Amino acid sequence: MKEKYFEILKVLNDNGYEAYIVGGFVRDKLLGINTSDIDICTSATPKEVLNIFKNNVKVIEEYGAVKLTLDDNTVDITTFRTEENYINNKPTKVNYTKSLKDDLLRRDFTINTICLDKESNIIDPLNAINDLRHKLLKVVGNTEQKLEEDATRMLRSLRFMAVYNFTLDKQLYDYILSNKEKFATISYTKRKEELDKLFKNDKIKVFLDFIKEHDIERFLGIKSNNFVETGTIIGVWAQLEVNEGYQFTKNEREEIKKIKEIIYDKNISKETIYHYGLYLSMIAGDILGVDKAIINEIYKNLPIKSAKDMNITYLDIQEITNARPKIINNILKNLETEILNGKIENNREKLIEKIKEYL
Repeated sequence: MKEKYFEILKVLNDNGYEAYIVGGFVRDKLLGINTSDIDICTSATPKEVLNIFKNNVKVIEEYGAVKLTLDDNTVDITTFRTEENYINNKPTKVNYTKSLKDDLLRRDFTINTICLDKESNIIDPLNAINDLRHKLLKVVGNTEQKLEEDATRMLRSLRFMAVYNFTLDKQLYDYILSNKEKFATISYTKRKEELDKLFKNDKIKVFLDFIKEHDIERFLGIKSNNFVETGTIIGVWAQLEVNEGYQFTKNEREEIKKIKEIIYDKNISKETIYHYGLYLSMIAGDILGVDKAIINEIYKNLPIKSAKDMNITYLDIQEITNARPKIINNILKNLETEILNGKIENNREKLIEKIKEYL
């Protein structure tokens, strides 16, 4: 697939335009990290990109950039640009340019300005490889101006610091500690985006310790206590106290609530694993210090994994008892509990006999 990305550069070059892979892919490649995060910058305008690729791939023009789809993979292609008049941490004016260097100067950190051409040659006008080599996170251009434009860059810098074990450049470090209140100007949507990216990694504690030590927690609206790594994003959120401004999907809210319930009980029993499921029990087990092998063994030995595994149904009980819905549900619940606790086999005939005993 990587060859196809370079083929995109070649096609743009053959049509008379400059084009380079830039940003995260190049940075991670030089750090020896595999990534599929592909961004291409080019001197071609979005309209010109559309004209070149319209017969070969599905192309969507969005916000002055082009999303090019190849074999179910999406590549972002942006035109060389400068940005002006930031409002609410977003530029409101974009100017296309033919200069690669001008485009790189608008970006956040030097480590994200290294490029690759179609031959995989490194293009580094800002000498960013030197910063990468020294694991130094430095803002492109004037630190104060860049962070005043977009406070999200402050949060992103802490993510890079933690994930890549980088040192913050002195100007960047000093600005963050002198302007902590600006974290509160970042929208909750952007905060969650950045934090979700961070929480995919195993360097979360570095970040959490930093924001606690420097009193940044209250401006981000998150607080941690006795954090334990679980290897899951939802496992991190379940351990944090967060402001109401953070928006979660219905599924995320339910999973966080359930993990918190298990943690509150401080016990992973057969009933816990059955009712909450293996995945959430494993996450909560990590937090509580319960061996995964023990949880897995309990799960394997459950007589039923869910109510769907019971060899009797609501309709069966209705036919046998002609009872009201509430009574039928109670009978089902009782049977489920007795099967789970080994008091009765999950055998249809025996379950029917048990129902008659209830009656």
